[in-house]
Amino acid sequence: MTALDTHITAVALYADRARVTRTGTVQVEPGSLQLEISDLPRQLDAASVRAAARGTARARLLGVDVRRKYYEQTPVAAIREMEAQVEALQDERAALDARAARLKEDRGAAQGLAGQAEIYAKGLARGRITPEAQMALFDALRARAETVDAALQEAAQQRRDLDRRIAKLQKDLQHARGARSTERHVATVDVEVVAAGELTVELTYVVAQAGWTPLYDLRLIEDGAEDATLNVGYLAEVRQNTGEDWAEVALTLSTARPALAETVPELQPWYIAIYQPPPPPRESRKRAARPMMEPMAIHDAGAEMDDFIQVEEEAAPEVEAEEALATVASEGAAVTYRVPGTVTVPADGEPRKVTVARFDLEPALDYVTAPKLIAAAYRRATVTNASAYTLLPGKANLFAGDAFIGATALGLTAPGGEIELYLGVDDRVKVERELLQRDVDKRLLRDRRRLRYAYEVTLENLLATEARVTLHDQIPAPRHEDIKVKLEAATPEPVEQSKLGLLRWELALAPGEKRDVRFEFSVEHARDATVTGLP
Repeated sequence: MTALDTHITAVALYADRARVTRTGTVQVEPGSLQLEISDLPRQLDAASVRAAARGTARARLLGVDVRRKYYEQTPVAAIREMEAQVEALQDERAALDARAARLKEDRGAAQGLAGQAEIYAKGLARGRITPEAQMALFDALRARAETVDAALQEAAQQRRDLDRRIAKLQKDLQHARGARSTERHVATVDVEVVAAGELTVELTYVVAQAGWTPLYDLRLIEDGAEDATLNVGYLAEVRQNTGEDWAEVALTLSTARPALAETVPELQPWYIAIYQPPPPPRESRKRAARPMMEPMAIHDAGAEMDDFIQVEEEAAPEVEAEEALATVASEGAAVTYRVPGTVTVPADGEPRKVTVARFDLEPALDYVTAPKLIAAAYRRATVTNASAYTLLPGKANLFAGDAFIGATALGLTAPGGEIELYLGVDDRVKVERELLQRDVDKRLLRDRRRLRYAYEVTLENLLATEARVTLHDQIPAPRHEDIKVKLEAATPEPVEQSKLGLLRWELALAPGEKRDVRFEFSVEHARDATVTGLP
């Protein structure tokens, strides 16, 4: 058995697992050889282990075997070092506590000496001590107390720092121990060497407790009055707690969802039925049929049996219970990204960010407002994904220049897809909405009442450039056939009116322009009816 020293050279990271590649090189001679690769993580999936070899030596791989191995101590030097650090800090804290106890004793002794006023008074009365010497003694005791208090305060600060360091190390140690236990895996590669030389062995395996999620920084950069660019920072938040650090590895990010076994979802029968209330209990029916029960007779027994039989006949038929099956969902096509350079990801479970790509897109900027809800204009950027990257669902941080303006959820956007972003309220486009009319038509048409409403929305562009504004408003949508709602007039005409009464205008305001949008509608209903939901 020959121990093969390997190190991690590449990692393919999926959403919930990783495929790790270890590489090691050894000089071999002709004959049969077993290469042992030890200290593999506990989370390793033994069925996923594969081996490959190349080099100047001519050899044949006969197979690879994986087995568990148990250690008396954690076989990771980093954990043993962390344990030693915790013990050293705990010893330092104990020594600091002992020093603080001695300082408290010194302060108590100084306070005891300073409190012997009666003895000092007798010494002064008998002439054994002068007032000057007495004051010098008090000054010395006070100076000693101040020194001790300062030392105690310093010791308290040092202890707080030690407590924080110990707590952090213990937390890190707990995370590390969870993944790096005394249980590990060992792989044995059987090789038949035909010609001597150098042989490089690659061992690949899949491990759990690793994954990545997309993260975006979307920054709007405006150059001049009209030109604008949306800079997209495509990031990956990588995390892993597999039990082994990934140091300077080639990292590949994949959106595929590997599984050792997959079940294609199958539709089950969708049953519907007419609800039938259960029959009342037999005793209840008997009481209803015979309010005043007579002594039991033979024919009554027969009636009871008939009742029993009837209940059995009306019982619902037995139906086989449906079996709940797990399903596998797939969203979009798998995409693979290879991160440039090398990446280091410690096995501590903490998220780390790596850059996938950075590119610029050309946004179309306009404004959207719904003044019935909020009298404000929201800046909107509509952009086409002209890059070669598929933008996966994830969190996006929004920036206007260097100012952070909020966060949003970015949906799946393939190349050529469209992204719509809202960049907050822009006070340079003012919006006001006012109720101008609310009248009841005094004329009664076939005993029906008609109400008239008129609203006016005022838009003002304080920008130095043209502002394209999408205005949303609405008229009521009746939920009863006896209520009739009609848009009587609108200036200008809306470009869209939905069946639910939603109105939309597309307006272009020149710099400094102020424009009014007015619409009127009527609500007609029966005179004696009360309509809810109207202002």
